[in-house]
Amino acid sequence: MDEETRGMNKILLIQKGNSYLATSLLQNLKDGGSETFSCQASVNDIAAAKAYDYNAVVLYGSPDFVEDAKVLTYLADNLEENDTPYYCIADSTELEVFKKVLPPSCRRMEFLRPVKVDEVAFKINFDLLNNVGVTHRKKILVVDDSGTMLRKIKGWLDDRYKITLANSGARAMKALALEIPDLVLLDYEMPIVDGRQVLGMMRDEPEYAKIPVIFLTGKSDAESVKSVLDLKPEGYLLKTESPEKIIGQIDAFFEKQS
Repeated sequence: MDEETRGMNKILLIQKGNSYLATSLLQNLKDGGSETFSCQASVNDIAAAKAYDYNAVVLYGSPDFVEDAKVLTYLADNLEENDTPYYCIADSTELEVFKKVLPPSCRRMEFLRPVKVDEVAFKINFDLLNNVGVTHRKKILVVDDSGTMLRKIKGWLDDRYKITLANSGARAMKALALEIPDLVLLDYEMPIVDGRQVLGMMRDEPEYAKIPVIFLTGKSDAESVKSVLDLKPEGYLLKTESPEKIIGQIDAFFEKQS
């Protein structure tokens, strides 16, 4: 992304067909400072567009859209899994279907047609900038064989990051195949497949090789720390540190990446 678009909200509009009003809305969203894209309301097109890569999704309702149960189910799962905010533009009947099927936790605003596209675009851009934020919650995969540790870390980070948990190296690799995180917190010492081996497998796969990894370790002696750092992770966290310090270190890591 170039300097002009960096920091913009990325909005995906999903519709059936090609409505003139939807096209006009996209232009108004763009004029208001968002980076805009569109796709058809089909499972293949939504999957290809990678809706989870966007800051928000705008659903432009139509009878054939809300009657496509397969698309609505796929969309509902996708929005909820990735915590993606969505906005609905539709008539009263279509809005009722959207409300019934799609996750309420991700719903931001509903606009009853007919609408003034310039007003809708302004409200969406303003809401994203002031209430949802310019960026998605970062995704963190936490890998640890201790269920207690997994629950602790999720509790510490869940209000600011999207957390996925894996209690073994094998499950970590399966989780990576489903979704690429922004960071992996990886337990250094695990049975069967330890953190060293997991990192090795990640580095051997081009798709995962550049994912940042921070090791979790319970040992703070110089020899143990050296063994961890020799693998050249992005850093390490001591499990014995306070929750506040662990949160602060992760926040600092992402701040350096922005």
